[in-house]
Amino acid sequence: MTKIYLIRHAEAEGNIYRRAHGQFNGQIIGRGVLQIEQLRKRFEHERIDAVYSSDLARTCVTAAAIYESHGLPLNKMERLREVNVGEWEDVAWGDLEYLDPVMSRYFGHDPARWNVSGSEDYEAVRERMTECLTEIAQRHDGGCVAVFSHGFAIRAFICAVLGVKSEDVAEVPYCDNTAVTLFHFGDGKFNVEFLSDNSHLSSEISTFANQSWWREEAESMSENLRYMPFDGKRDAALAEIFRLEMGGDFSADREYTAFLADEAIGLLGLNEKKESGEKKESKGDASWVESLFIKPEYQQKSYGVQLVGHAISLFRGQRRERLRIRAVADSPLFKLCRKYEFEVFGQEGSVCILEKDIKNW
Repeated sequence: MTKIYLIRHAEAEGNIYRRAHGQFNGQIIGRGVLQIEQLRKRFEHERIDAVYSSDLARTCVTAAAIYESHGLPLNKMERLREVNVGEWEDVAWGDLEYLDPVMSRYFGHDPARWNVSGSEDYEAVRERMTECLTEIAQRHDGGCVAVFSHGFAIRAFICAVLGVKSEDVAEVPYCDNTAVTLFHFGDGKFNVEFLSDNSHLSSEISTFANQSWWREEAESMSENLRYMPFDGKRDAALAEIFRLEMGGDFSADREYTAFLADEAIGLLGLNEKKESGEKKESKGDASWVESLFIKPEYQQKSYGVQLVGHAISLFRGQRRERLRIRAVADSPLFKLCRKYEFEVFGQEGSVCILEKDIKNW
């Protein structure tokens, strides 16, 4: 009999920026570091004989909670990766929900019917996860193994073990970041002891406790932003709110409007200039967020960081390595940036220049 703890990665960019990160190499961010520490404490006195992980960064970093503290090597396996979402990779969930609502619903509620260009078939994910975990279990017969993977892939495997049909996938709960499922493998089959347990996380650091998209009552609403190029006529009312709040007109090299469903609630202005990272304090080419604005009634929620994520996605596409934002010290924008790992790079009077490493290659 083999014990297998199947664990989801800690909070990562896709979870916070609300973007489709299947095999896109998103990084641990936000509450992720705290979640990893609590996971380490949970398994501190647990016997673990081997640790396996998807080869993507967010799982490998999370796996350190166990393999480092137990003095074990990390075995990386591509077959433990998240589903490949094809042309959806690194696209905002809000855009996908708006432009492709049918496939967006299938993805979470009937994944066997989900299909987009370049994507991996749901059945293929079930098969590779089952084959991989069976191989691991047989290799460590009589032992205890920790395996790190991803939300969709873990759910697909659980459905395979429990015999849950694709159209009934809602019967299997989503698993929180660093949630743990325990299987026992013997006589050629898996049995579940418990599913998606996140009891090691407080409500302050649980991803799910701070988001609502996964709850049944949130079925008809979305907290995910979608983006369109700024249109001065269409978005005039929002631009006027920006002018009154910010004391100037909205203007940048690249301008975007963020929508929550059909309501324009945010503006993002990007500066195309590229600054060399020759100074020792900065490594790599840097680009700027000129403006980042959310309507007052939508501030202090999850929307500002989604705009940051959109900027990062666009500049990564240009192979920029650093992102800079100006913010008044201790302002809401300053606090948002500091929360999500921007460092103070310089200061111009009361205005701070904040910089973040965005390289993921």
